[in-house]
Amino acid sequence: MTTNQQKLHHLLEFWNNIFQGKINDQRISFDNHLGKGFLQGYLFSEEMYALEFDFQLIEEIKGDGTTLVDDKGYINFLFGLTKPNSNQFITLNFSEFVELKGVILSNDDKQKMKWFHPAHIPVKALLVKIHPDAFYKLVSLSPPLKEKLEQEQTFHLFDHLDNLMLGTLIRAFEVNDPFYRNELIHNCVQYLITLSLARFSKQAEKKQDSSLNMQSLFKARQIIIEQKGSNININDLAKECGMSVSRLRLLFKTFFKQPIYKFQQEVRLEEAKRLLNDHSKTMSMIAMDLGFSNSSHFTSVFKKYFGITPKEYKKTKTPQ
Repeated sequence: MTTNQQKLHHLLEFWNNIFQGKINDQRISFDNHLGKGFLQGYLFSEEMYALEFDFQLIEEIKGDGTTLVDDKGYINFLFGLTKPNSNQFITLNFSEFVELKGVILSNDDKQKMKWFHPAHIPVKALLVKIHPDAFYKLVSLSPPLKEKLEQEQTFHLFDHLDNLMLGTLIRAFEVNDPFYRNELIHNCVQYLITLSLARFSKQAEKKQDSSLNMQSLFKARQIIIEQKGSNININDLAKECGMSVSRLRLLFKTFFKQPIYKFQQEVRLEEAKRLLNDHSKTMSMIAMDLGFSNSSHFTSVFKKYFGITPKEYKKTKTPQ
């Protein structure tokens, strides 16, 4: 068994222990109390292997870097799709959970990582592991990117998928050819990696610190979620994240494709739905807890966003 075959085998065993499924021909299938779906392994070469995630959980699962498979030295590309407008978290960061809705490039020390898969959110992701020799051979084609990565012993970069990358990722998920599946997905993966490096190269050329910006923006995003979108002072939030209010607003909209106030409103309203489902608080109490001026304001905003009033929504969730 080659080195990468062993690494892929260990990776599949690790995730199978978590999902409690069955392994057959580099594929984990599960349909149990945790949820339903599969993870498919791909061995492309001695320089690259990958794992496709496609599932939806009933119960959330999480862990830290100490539980992950040791692949010291390998570079990780993580490509993912999530439910539109989801404020759930899927994957990795230094000390915070990061929503996976794009591409993450990292050689991060797993001891500092956390991972998390939420319940009731369809997960489609592709984790690609590439040997450093092959990775830096590609990086050397871009002097600005080479210089940037050489200055950082540990790097952790994020970017959104443009239309070309998104189409390629979707194509990789849809490949089902019985004879050339591995080769076709390998081609998609190589194209995704090249497109990603080209985008990171442009950022490096413009001296954009996407790693620093990403951590600050995800920190802002997490603070909003932890506070359920209510009682957020934009000045305090910007100060906490180490940037000006104007820069926070600009970069948040650039990275997450929506204004920060709109995301805050979405989080508030999703929390309102959760509280309405719980049936433990009145609508007046919910409105007050989430920072709406009064019940009428809460009803107006809720209806504008969801198309029905809180009262109507609550009726649909009340057991008959």
